[in-house]
Amino acid sequence: MKRLALIAALALMLFGLCGKVSAQILPDVPDLKGKMIYGGNLGGGMSGNYLNLSIAPQVGYRIFNPWEVGLIGTYSLQCLFDRMYGNEYAHYFGIAPYTNFQVYKGLFVHVEDEVMYGFSRWNHQTTAGQWFNSVFVGAGYRQYAYNGSFIYYMVLYNLSWGMIQDGKWDTPYSSPLQVRVGFCF
Repeated sequence: MKRLALIAALALMLFGLCGKVSAQILPDVPDLKGKMIYGGNLGGGMSGNYLNLSIAPQVGYRIFNPWEVGLIGTYSLQCLFDRMYGNEYAHYFGIAPYTNFQVYKGLFVHVEDEVMYGFSRWNHQTTAGQWFNSVFVGAGYRQYAYNGSFIYYMVLYNLSWGMIQDGKWDTPYSSPLQVRVGFCF
């Protein structure tokens, strides 16, 4: 019985000592602020008499080092300038919950579900608005810069592209492929 008590006491001391040593060797768990990600992207283009501008702020949270979840806000303005028939402006507002997972040294896969509301104005008359839902899947690359900030490049495919619901398009995008470049810190 004395022998069993002595072994138990030695085991307790050994495990207790190991716990103290590992607590001093392992790094501290970062706080919530250290895991937050802020950023987004700006976009624009002009082709003939067609103008497209967009802004997409982003806020995310890194659950584990390779796994991130968050929200992307979206505003897009599309203008068609026409002297003969009048100008047309389309406004889109939306939000997109997303998740991405880093696969290997900056390479990541990305999934998001974007919900947008859009309306247009033609010759100073506003048309009825419409809700759109786009599901994007794709991959990208993060190029890390200073102090954890990074520039990302993504190619996404819109799974909702080409769908018609109630006689209307279910997505405001003119192509199923989307290319995004943005910055996060």
